[in-house]
Amino acid sequence: MNLGTEKVSKLLWQLSVPAILGMLSSAIFNIVDRIYVGRISSYALTAVGITMPVQIIQMAFILLVGIGTSTLISIKLGEGKKDKAEDILYLALKYIMIFLVAFAVLFILFLEPIMNILSISEDVLPYAKEYIVIIIIGSIMGIPGYCLNNSLRSIGKAAVSMKIIVITSVMNIILDPLFTFLFRIGIAGAAIATVISQTTLTVYVIYAFIIRRDFVINLRIRRVNDELSLIGSSLKLGIPSFYIQILAAGVNLFINRSLLKYGTDLDVAAITIMASIYSFYHMVVVGIVQGNNSICGYNWGAKQYSRVRDSLVLALLYSLFVSVLLFIVILLFPQILVSIFTDDKELIGMTSEGIRYYLLMLPIIGPLTVSSQYFQVVNRIKLSSMLAFLRYGLIIVPAVLIFSPIFGLNGIYISNAMSDGITGIVATTYIILELIRLKGLNKDKVNL
Repeated sequence: MNLGTEKVSKLLWQLSVPAILGMLSSAIFNIVDRIYVGRISSYALTAVGITMPVQIIQMAFILLVGIGTSTLISIKLGEGKKDKAEDILYLALKYIMIFLVAFAVLFILFLEPIMNILSISEDVLPYAKEYIVIIIIGSIMGIPGYCLNNSLRSIGKAAVSMKIIVITSVMNIILDPLFTFLFRIGIAGAAIATVISQTTLTVYVIYAFIIRRDFVINLRIRRVNDELSLIGSSLKLGIPSFYIQILAAGVNLFINRSLLKYGTDLDVAAITIMASIYSFYHMVVVGIVQGNNSICGYNWGAKQYSRVRDSLVLALLYSLFVSVLLFIVILLFPQILVSIFTDDKELIGMTSEGIRYYLLMLPIIGPLTVSSQYFQVVNRIKLSSMLAFLRYGLIIVPAVLIFSPIFGLNGIYISNAMSDGITGIVATTYIILELIRLKGLNKDKVNL
């Protein structure tokens, strides 16, 4: 496929559908863990949820490198600079490995203080330590594949990306019950199954980038003369995603503590299930975003602004449709969705009620996500970062402080919806102005 000449609607389908399937399969890594862990005990499910801030912070560094480098690869290819794109691909692998090793070392050194910061109860602590230590150490080999997987989509190889993620997700589905129940390893088994599956993905992606001659760029160890400049530009493009994850980790920690203040460990398990259902939907939207970003990044570099605008409009419409569809499903069938993760009737009841408040603004989250990520691609970093700050901190934290003393747990859920709603309105305003700007840029180009 040619990102600069193929019909935009066809391109978006060709890039987004495999990316969506791949991202959905990727979500299965966490969701399957939670399904089987939830069958061990509610405390085990709480352990996965309450250690999530650690994984979110780790993901911040992955996205800082992965999103930034993949975006810059698209731009360089659009500018016709293949050698620079290959330089960036090598730097992506190099720096993600550096970040992962450093993160794992610091995590192990400060394990006890980190567990204390997370406010983990004595009932949950053994499960939490067992799970998160394996996940973090195993990620050194497991996560680089996800970083480079973004680059597969940036060069138009979304189908290859989808194939390997689907294969490794199926592997995880098979290994999870084997390690967890058949081999009786418990929650550690779920973590080991995830690490094995993720490592398989990493090995395949690196192998493909090295040997596939049909790839527009390949991976090889090389000396990069302007290494600091290129990695600096990549990190700059990845900064909004980094901010989002860091803020999300802080908010997640704050929410967990608020849940324990106004509820129990069971309420942390409930919001873990809500987040799992949301993540499955979010992966669909991220798939659309990945397809749109590849098209927009390439054509922005090639100064074909009408194609950027066309792709953006379609991505906004597709994400809106998906958001409204899932919102209707949640309103009508919450208990069916929740019962996938647990057979605890009390937990099913409280989660089914809370999710309607928690995801009240779901219909606008899709367009909000597309908008925020688009501004990152076209190098409007401050605007993308501002939207991240709004959604992950500036609104939700004060709202929880105000509403949770009045409405208890529902106040926490309502605060999340309020944050999504206000940020969505702001993002919609800016994206409308951007569509007008793109139309003007295209006219200026035509007049030249």
